Amino acid sequence: MTHGLSGASPFPKPELVAQARKRSADFASVLGLVAALLVPAIVNGYPLIFPDSAAYLRIGYGSYFGVERASGYGLFLKPFLATGYGPWAALCGQVLAIAAIVWAATRSLLRRAHAGIAIPVALVLSAWPWHAAQLMPDAFTAPLILLAWLAVSQRLGTTATVGVGVATLLLLTMHYTHLVLFAVATLAAVLFGRAPKEGWRGMAARGGFPLALLVIAALVQLGANAHYLRRASVTPGGPIFLFARINEDGLITPWLDRHCGETRVAHLCALAPQLPRDSQQLLWNRDTPLARSIWQEGPASFDRWTLVDEMAIANRGAILESPLRFTASSLRGAASQLVHFRALDDECPEHCRDPHREIWLTLSDLDPAGFPAYRSSAQATTGLPVAAVRAITRPVTALALLALLPILFLARRRRDQELAALVGAVIAALLVNAALAGALSDVHDRYQSRLAWLAVLVAAIAVYRLLVRTQEPTASAA
Repeated sequence: MTHGLSGASPFPKPELVAQARKRSADFASVLGLVAALLVPAIVNGYPLIFPDSAAYLRIGYGSYFGVERASGYGLFLKPFLATGYGPWAALCGQVLAIAAIVWAATRSLLRRAHAGIAIPVALVLSAWPWHAAQLMPDAFTAPLILLAWLAVSQRLGTTATVGVGVATLLLLTMHYTHLVLFAVATLAAVLFGRAPKEGWRGMAARGGFPLALLVIAALVQLGANAHYLRRASVTPGGPIFLFARINEDGLITPWLDRHCGETRVAHLCALAPQLPRDSQQLLWNRDTPLARSIWQEGPASFDRWTLVDEMAIANRGAILESPLRFTASSLRGAASQLVHFRALDDECPEHCRDPHREIWLTLSDLDPAGFPAYRSSAQATTGLPVAAVRAITRPVTALALLALLPILFLARRRRDQELAALVGAVIAALLVNAALAGALSDVHDRYQSRLAWLAVLVAAIAVYRLLVRTQEPTASAA
């Protein structure tokens, strides 16, 4: 006598078993990558920090919206900090997200075994783990470029598309430069990944999803700033940073000398004699009149944005009156930033062990349980092994950066559109990142280092794609 449904098998289908095994293997690989990315923080004895980390931690622990920086990263930290495990919980959530993005992108180009070699190469030979272990939005800049490339891909399944979309929207809100970098990476991925006979409609279809995400993120930023800061702008602090940069270059003072007395810059002219020439002092020294007028917590006041508007007027006027000087200064800054990418530009141990600094005061106040560990960490005492890390990562990163153009040429020649799209996106992001820093800030190694490590990963991937010539999987990266 037959029991049960006719033809029903008590065993799962082989294809379902195979898929489950692949997902389990991917999950295990991501967890292993998480452990590896936590090593720098474990060696340090506390999550790595940068002086700017204080602002994001105050957003994460507090209930206000940031003025001087995008608040998305601080809001990302908030649920992890709310667990009661402090910055360690936030760091674990951060490296988990980074590991998942990098693994998904690498696996979409390589077999699992080859991905298991390419990723450790980037871990050991680049600055990647030192950025991933630092509580800064810089940790997510390179993963955002990978998301731009993934979003352009036509091979994503439904689950992967949702995951890429959510992750992209989150990362776009973490830093104002992320919006520009994502846009140029997307366009480069579309252009360099173009198939020989692909028309404009096909290119538009590939770029439609990521560009839609960009528009949504910009609208979210605009709405949040309008609601919390009373400032309907995607980048409300932009005029301040540009003002500090061109003031240091000597463009602002001559313009103000000619235009002070006009009501449109009356507030700025009243403060101008007290403003330091050095951009870092002007922006972050809390004793300057600009800091007292602008960098304050809570909703924006009318006077704050009046001053910001006057700075925008001065910026436009100074640039229009001296366009060649501004352009030359920006190009010099961009060129200098392009070759400055040393790891561990963290301003410690001097900054980290100073009881009067904001990061010390912030952690002692908001993380009292973990503060003794921070106080005894390598960053706050003897310092991290900066020289040793740079001795390895700097020459390898330089070689990988130089290899990007030849890799792009070979990928296009061999019609490897996927690799060409990724390399094109990385090159475009590196160039624009350097240009943004050159125009809006002083040259700091960390600005370019946050992206430069991606060249090492791309070079490792290219070895298999172009030299080993393995048959790559066609399955989704989900």
